[in-house]
Amino acid sequence: MIKNQKLELTWIGKDVRPKLEPRILLEDSTKSYHAKHRISPSLR
Repeated sequence: MIKNQKLELTWIGKDVRPKLEPRILLEDSTKSYHAKHRISPSLR
């Protein structure tokens, strides 16, 4: 019996990584859920 047998999941296209494009996130204050007044900047 082999003690160091490694199980691995394989599927078609597993090694093909999609190229993700970077996104810039802009805050829309009308859709934001945080409080309008902050107590201190350290609590962000």
